[in-house]
Amino acid sequence: MSKVREYFKGVKSDWNKIIWSDKKTLIKETAVVIGFCAVLIVLIVGVDTATQYAVNFVTGLIAKS
Repeated sequence: MSKVREYFKGVKSDWNKIIWSDKKTLIKETAVVIGFCAVLIVLIVGVDTATQYAVNFVTGLIAKS
């Protein structure tokens, strides 16, 4: 039982060492993450769409022959 108590004392000690960001920094970092996710979404949709058109083109050529 003492190991569990020591563990939670360590957690409490480490929790007090956390430096939380201020509101302005948090908003900036959140905006960067959302912007990065939006760019990735656009890239993934673009690659997916291009791949879909390429597969449809190839299967159309195969079906015609």
